[in-house]
Amino acid sequence: MLISQEESSVNFIQPVQQSIFDEDKLLVYRELYYNGFSSIIAARDLTSGAAVAVKKVEFSFFKPCPFSITKLKENYANKINEQAAKIRAITHTSVVKLMEYVIEPKRVTIMTEMCMFGDLFNWMLQQAQLRVRDICLVVQNIFQALRFLHSQGYVHGALSPTTVLFQSVSPQSVTIMPDLSVRAEVLKLARVEPPIMDHFAPECLKTNTLKQGEDNEKTIEDGFATDQCTPTKASDIWNVGIIAHIAFTGKAPFRGRNAFELLKNIEATNGESRNEMFHTLSSLIRNQVNRSLSVNPETRLTAEEGSEVYWFDDEETKNDNRNILMTIEYELLSTCRRYRNQGRQVFENVFRKFNVSGTSLPENASHER
Repeated sequence: MLISQEESSVNFIQPVQQSIFDEDKLLVYRELYYNGFSSIIAARDLTSGAAVAVKKVEFSFFKPCPFSITKLKENYANKINEQAAKIRAITHTSVVKLMEYVIEPKRVTIMTEMCMFGDLFNWMLQQAQLRVRDICLVVQNIFQALRFLHSQGYVHGALSPTTVLFQSVSPQSVTIMPDLSVRAEVLKLARVEPPIMDHFAPECLKTNTLKQGEDNEKTIEDGFATDQCTPTKASDIWNVGIIAHIAFTGKAPFRGRNAFELLKNIEATNGESRNEMFHTLSSLIRNQVNRSLSVNPETRLTAEEGSEVYWFDDEETKNDNRNILMTIEYELLSTCRRYRNQGRQVFENVFRKFNVSGTSLPENASHER
């Protein structure tokens, strides 16, 4: 989510004042994505001629559930209103354009510009040859997008391989998608650990852990509180470090079965990757990624530093003509599946398991039809 450091100064733009999204104006090409919570289709807007991506969130699918559907609708509508205002306020080529959005009683529809080459996974897997320097250019352009956002007083807060989109085959066509995810709002209300926690910086993980004795750690008793993780410029940099490591090696540098194990693994290595593929890269690249993944947020590099060329302008990187996709493709596909399946995992954990268990709803929960 784009977060302003001066929230009170933002004048929120209201959604289109109509009761139903006009689907007749769309020439639908195909469905791009469905994750249990929402679907995304590729289409042509016949009124403007623009290629667009249309995301639909159907609240009628979210039941029964262990929290108020009304509360979820309110939270998500507020989130979209806020994000829309900020996207329009910072019009820039590095941020995906929001064309239109409509908030209906049982559905939210969001229409954005189409990024033809998809997210980082799509883009990488479409390349005939992928060199180390190509990945460096991608990472540099992500830093440049962040540099702009940070200079305007915003942080992203939810950068991941799926929010880094591409307008063309060029590694320099990076466009950042703001957080428009309903899944994140479900996780906040359900207070369960996300299936993927790669982008949670260690300082955020610490807010969701407590210690009992020297070595025994467990999650906070009232659940995993994603809303307690306040996004910062430093946490954005951590996200870029994770994205860079996935792009260079095909996998995240740290894994854990839960927040505690993940935090322990990060701290055990002091934020430095032990991946074999990672250690075939130049020392300058390794240092850049490791600095992005510093456990101490105060010592992480800045978006300005990441935007420079020096860290991949050395002769070793210039002469590295390996097609690294040949080496990392299996790991990359596995990681891609992890990310593609996380929506369905949350849907299963929050809605279907609740339905099977027959657990009673909270007093304020809703069974709206």
